[in-house]
This record gives sequence, C-alpha cells and structure tokens, in this order.
Amino acid sequence: MSAQGHATPPPRRRSAAGCLIMARRTGRFLFCFRSRDVPSGGTWSLWGGKPEGDETPIQTAMREVAEETGLSDLGTPMHVHRLSNRSFVYDTFLLVVDEEFNPVTGREAEGYAWLPIEDVPAPIHWGLEKLLEDNAAVTRLVKAVETMSGRACPLRPRKAPSRTKGNSGSVSPWRGANAGRRQRERRDAAASG
Repeated sequence: MSAQGHATPPPRRRSAAGCLIMARRTGRFLFCFRSRDVPSGGTWSLWGGKPEGDETPIQTAMREVAEETGLSDLGTPMHVHRLSNRSFVYDTFLLVVDEEFNPVTGREAEGYAWLPIEDVPAPIHWGLEKLLEDNAAVTRLVKAVETMSGRACPLRPRKAPSRTKGNSGSVSPWRGANAGRRQRERRDAAASG
C-alpha cells in the first residue's frame, strides 16, 4: 500500500506485435535479419515492433509490416501466438501473401531471406525461438503451410533449452533482452559524457 493507504496499481505491461509473412505459392517465410543497432541485433526474426498510441496488437503488427517491408497490399492476418509474462506481452500474427517479394528494408533490418519455417538460420531471436517451442503455434503454422501452399512442412516444436545451473541457456531471455538494452544505454551515456 502507498503512504496514503491506497493500493499501488500494478505496473502496465509493455507490449509489441509482429507478423510472420508467408508466400502462399512457395510456403516459405520472409525472415528479417535484425540490425546490430536495435535490441537483439544480429539475429533472425519476424517483422514487428511497439504500438503507437492506442493501437491494438493487429494494428501494430500491420503498421510495422508496412513500415519495415514496404508491403502495401496487406490481407487479414491470423493470430498464431502470444508470448507473455508479468511485464511484457508479444502477439504474433501470420500474414499470407500470394508471391515472394523483395522488401524495402530500413535501419532495423540488415537483411532478409525467404526460407521454409523449418529452416530458420541461427542465431534466432529469442522471441521467435519461444514461438517455435510452442506446440499450438507450431501446429497452426504447419497447417497453414500445408493447406495454403500444398508443401509438406516437417516443422516440430523445438525443445526449450535446459535451465539448469551452469548451462549457457540458464539466463532468462526476458532479462537478457533488457540487460542488453541497459548495457547499450550505459555505454552510450559514458561515450557522450
């Protein structure tokens, strides 16, 4: 309780949203190679970001796709996954386009690749890794690939890394993502001061 006897409201959860983009004809997905100038840079990921104003998750995802790829003919995406903890929530949608295209990338992406979902290159962004560990999300993606493109999709849920003491995977990806941001902020402050 606060000094005035009122309960302090819980902190508002940060949120973000994005899209996996699949070409119907090939059943391949458009992956983003994140710029080293953004959080979790140097990893393969999907297209997305933070909401502006009162955007819903689907509005955020669609705006981010348009901004980050230049894609203007956006269909209606399907929700495939929600990654959530006490302080953060990320909604992932599947956007299906007819053909593969060359995205117009900006400062947030160093590159891109059209690949089968089962062949995402390493290193994978921790959020995409979490999506690929989720049985329900993987089932939705496999069904979408096989029914829309006709391509067989052997994707199976990935095993979560062991969280045992001493294992390199024991650091929470939630803390890891924030720790990297804090380290960059301290480094930038030191450089400018």
